[in-house]
Amino acid sequence: MSGAETDVADRFAVHDITMQYWMNVDRRDWPRVKACFVPGTLVDYSALMPIGAAVPAEDVVDRIAEAIEIYAVTVHNVGNHEVVLDGDEARSEACIVAHHVYADPDRHGGRLPVAGLRYRDLLVRTGQGWRIRDRVATTDWRAWWDPRSPTYVDGVHQ
Repeated sequence: MSGAETDVADRFAVHDITMQYWMNVDRRDWPRVKACFVPGTLVDYSALMPIGAAVPAEDVVDRIAEAIEIYAVTVHNVGNHEVVLDGDEARSEACIVAHHVYADPDRHGGRLPVAGLRYRDLLVRTGQGWRIRDRVATTDWRAWWDPRSPTYVDGVHQ
């Protein structure tokens, strides 16, 4: 492969491993979520949950697995995603809109939490492909969505 082809392939590989993280969180496939990280990686999720700022990724995934049980479904939509390559390392920053649907439809009066999240990662090329070696997750905003039945006026959705 040429240098440009390798660059494109690496960008896709970094994008894929970060996408695998969010897709597998939503699927609740915890072994696959953990496989996105270099073993022993310390991450900072302190802005998202009551946890320390340098905790092994495996422990954070276990905490997420426990916390997510109150939701029937979660959907993490990835918006902007920047990847900057530097040899066998890459920096990635991704903006996420996370939607959560409670298992109990009456929780919080039926309102659903939505959050704008930002993940800043350092990834490294390993024998298994690109993996996350460092992550800082932050919250840009939080809101409540109040789902309602659709309203129609003269047959037009309002």
